[in-house]
Amino acid sequence: MPRRRLVAFALFALLASSAHAQSATSSGGPDLRSPILGEEVPYIRTPQAVVDKMLDLAEVGADDFLIDLGSGDGRIVISAAQKRGARGFGVELDASLVEASNAAARKAGVAERARFFERDLFDTDIRAATVLTMYLLPAVNLQLRPRILAQLKPGTRVVSHDWDMGEWQPDAKAVLEGLTKPVMPIQTSSVYLWIVPAKVAGKWKVQLEGARPESMQIEFTQRFQEISGVARRTRARTLLQSAHLRGAEIRFAVIDETRRSSEPLHFFGRVFGDTMEGTTGSGRRWHAQRNAN
Repeated sequence: MPRRRLVAFALFALLASSAHAQSATSSGGPDLRSPILGEEVPYIRTPQAVVDKMLDLAEVGADDFLIDLGSGDGRIVISAAQKRGARGFGVELDASLVEASNAAARKAGVAERARFFERDLFDTDIRAATVLTMYLLPAVNLQLRPRILAQLKPGTRVVSHDWDMGEWQPDAKAVLEGLTKPVMPIQTSSVYLWIVPAKVAGKWKVQLEGARPESMQIEFTQRFQEISGVARRTRARTLLQSAHLRGAEIRFAVIDETRRSSEPLHFFGRVFGDTMEGTTGSGRRWHAQRNAN
C-alpha cells in the first residue's frame, strides 16, 4: 500500500476536483489513491460533533438501517447504534480500519447492530439503507448519485459531510464552526441532507371520490425533488399550483382557471410506484394511476 503522508490543502483541492477520484472514506474522510501521484490522501477523521449533527439531520432512530460508505474508524455506525438504537454496517478498503471498527463496536456493546466489512463502496448493495452516510469527494458523490436515485427507496435519507451532490439541491444543510481537521486548513464543516424522491414524472389519471365523483388528468415534470405540472379537470380548465415532493409524500393544489375567485382544491398523499392516494383538504379521498405510455 502506498505510504500515507500529510499533504497541503492545494493538493487536496486538486484531488477533490479530479474526475478520476476512485474511493474515499466517510467516517474517516477522503482516502484515495491518486492515479497521477500514486499516493493516498490520508483520511480525515470526522469530528464527533459532526457525526452527531449528521445523525440529527437524518433523524436517525431505532427503526433505521444505516449504511456508511467509507466507514473509516466506524464512529458513524457505532454512534447510530449506541445512541439511537439503529442497525447498520460500514464498508472500508483499509483492512486495519475494518478490524479496529469491529473491535470498537464490540467494546461499545453494539457488535450485533454495527458491523464493518472490507469492501469497495461501488461493490456495496445499498438497497437496504433507510439512511446512507458518507464523507466522499465531489467526483465520487456524483458517481454515486445515479445509484442513490435508482436503488434507494423514496424517503431514504442521504447525509454527506462537506461535499454536495452537484445539481441535486439538498433538502437541508447545517454548518458547524470552530472544528479542527487534520490536513484541511478550514474550521467549518457542512452537513447536507437529501431525501430520496419518489418518481412522479409522467401522466396520471386522478379519481376524486365522494358524493360527486370526478376525474382529472395531471402531467408532472420532475427534476430530483422539484416537481411541477399541468392539470386538466373534467369540468373546467385547471391550474396546478404549489406542487411539492418530499420522499414519497406529495402535495399539490388545483384551481379552476375560469373561476379565479374559487378556492384551490388541495391534495395530500403518498406515492406507491405507479399509484398515489390520499385526501384533499376538505377530506375527500382520492387516488391516481400513472398512464402506461
